[in-house]
Amino acid sequence: MSRERLMKSIARERVEILFNLAFEKARAGDFDLARRYIEIALRIASKARIKIPRKYKRSYCRKCFAPLIPSLTLSVRIKSEGRGSRVVYRCLLCGWMRRYMVKASKRGLRRG
Repeated sequence: MSRERLMKSIARERVEILFNLAFEKARAGDFDLARRYIEIALRIASKARIKIPRKYKRSYCRKCFAPLIPSLTLSVRIKSEGRGSRVVYRCLLCGWMRRYMVKASKRGLRRG
């Protein structure tokens, strides 16, 4: 294994470990340490030039770096619209909002 590939695999492991620790600390109530873990994980990913997996990318607040845990630090709402709907995430600590499109199924759009 080349040195660069080894460094990237180590960085991926560290990022995953830090995100998991951040969620544990947030559930325990230590939001400052959880934010710090997420900031460190993002810095490691940036330095190693690795992509953060979608499950982690959508699981922290972009404004205050708090882990998003439903009913603890996150409010989830579904906003219905014409062709599709949106899932709205709102951070309960800073008020930051993120909207994700949800495509309507073709079965629901058919008539007759």
